[in-house]
Amino acid sequence: MRNKLSKALEIVWLITSILCFITAGHQTLNEGISKSYIFFIFSFVALIMFLLRKQMRKSNKLNNSND
Repeated sequence: MRNKLSKALEIVWLITSILCFITAGHQTLNEGISKSYIFFIFSFVALIMFLLRKQMRKSNKLNNSND
């Protein structure tokens, strides 16, 4: 059950990153980078969170299989 929750959180972070990036691109085209840079930052942070969660899940999976 815990592994399913970790996988779901990974997907949520990935979707958040993609949506923020798309929003940032759209906002940049319409209003310029000064109004959209925060979406690029959110996109980057969400991508980092996705990668960290994925690494943690894989690490826990390896530790559980070695026990």
